[in-house]
Amino acid sequence: MSTATTVQGVRRKVSRRLLPPLFVMFVLSFLDRTNVALVKSHLETDVGIDAAAFGLGAGIFFVGYAVLGVPSNLALHRIGARRWLAGLMFVWGLLSCAMALVSSPTTFYVLRFLLGAAEAGFFPGVILYITYWFAGPDRGKATGVFQSAVAVSSIIGNPLGGYLIGLHGLAGIDGWKWMFLLEGAPTVVMALAIPWLLTDRPEQATWLTDDERRLLIDRIAADRPPEGADTPQRAGEILRDSRVLRLMFVYFAIQISVYGVTFWLPALVGRIDGLGDVGIGFVSALPWVFALAGVLILPWWSDRTGDRRGPLRLALLLTVAGLLGGVLLPPVPAVAALCVAAFGFLGAQPVFWTVPPTILAGVQIAGTIPLISGFGNLGGFVGPYAMGAVEAGTGSQTGGLYLIAVLAAAGALVAATFHWVGQKNNGQKNNASTEEGTADDAHRALR
Repeated sequence: MSTATTVQGVRRKVSRRLLPPLFVMFVLSFLDRTNVALVKSHLETDVGIDAAAFGLGAGIFFVGYAVLGVPSNLALHRIGARRWLAGLMFVWGLLSCAMALVSSPTTFYVLRFLLGAAEAGFFPGVILYITYWFAGPDRGKATGVFQSAVAVSSIIGNPLGGYLIGLHGLAGIDGWKWMFLLEGAPTVVMALAIPWLLTDRPEQATWLTDDERRLLIDRIAADRPPEGADTPQRAGEILRDSRVLRLMFVYFAIQISVYGVTFWLPALVGRIDGLGDVGIGFVSALPWVFALAGVLILPWWSDRTGDRRGPLRLALLLTVAGLLGGVLLPPVPAVAALCVAAFGFLGAQPVFWTVPPTILAGVQIAGTIPLISGFGNLGGFVGPYAMGAVEAGTGSQTGGLYLIAVLAAAGALVAATFHWVGQKNNGQKNNASTEEGTADDAHRALR
């Protein structure tokens, strides 16, 4: 093996090649699923969709998402990421454009459900794809870069959506319809390029040298759970495994925080006097600046120390504190508190996704990642629906945050029981072994 072939060099080469297109895909995905938050008041005025109906429609996305996630990921595992992800992206881009055709609560529900079904395989598919290309000590940072797209999408999406809504009347089309059309179209175009931008497996990477491919393949193989490890193999065993069940609940707690805030943040910001659509869009972007910091800092800390539980618990506790501040404080400090919550709930996710590969591999992880993701994303249904129901029943836009804060606190308690994941002493050893700079050192890391 050439002395120029290093663990660090291969990791950087893979990151530069694969993470940028995955990042852009997730920006478009998150934009297409959440931009409806900006047109809540317009849908009520123009289409007759009240707060409860909006909460149901915003959340029903995740019913389709939960139902089709597992078969979609199994298809990706068999067919390959390039073609499958490109096909999913093309379909959800068209459905995002079709949201401009909403004319009643029923069409709103149907299109949101179909959009969720089309996007079902994307996020868990990419999480699985990352396990094909990044060894365990590198996955937190790689997943963090990928998930930073959520923050970037919200930072640019809210002001952009506010601007597009401002096109109201252009060519006789309502502004909220322009938003759906002009934000869905780039997704369709991007989908056509995906087969040329991604590579399914390291074995097929002609852009790596032979030595680089061998080193990468060996590192990924060495990172799988060892033979004889206590890993569930069958569907029934997976569903009965308490570790999988705990993972499902913690991810549910994270996601109910993310989407409860995402879909209702513009309405909460609207309590600040003197803000129009564009102003609400800009202020709504502020928490996502902090979320971007969280999604980069927390996985970096976790990868560097090997400690998964500590950063995850901290992230969830910050989420709880921020959500409570969003309820109890006046409008401007409440937005600051939601900045703290956003740092926590988005920073928690890349750390969380380093945990499932410690107990699963192969087709088991291909099926279990979307199972965890699908169940967790039901929080995206429960969060907006619960907040809509509370608003409709009480007239308060903030009361539902209490429920979300309680569930986030329960998630932090359950995360403290993740005793099977690495602690600081083990993580430092693993980190040291993967940061060596020569080929000989890389060989030692693989023994």
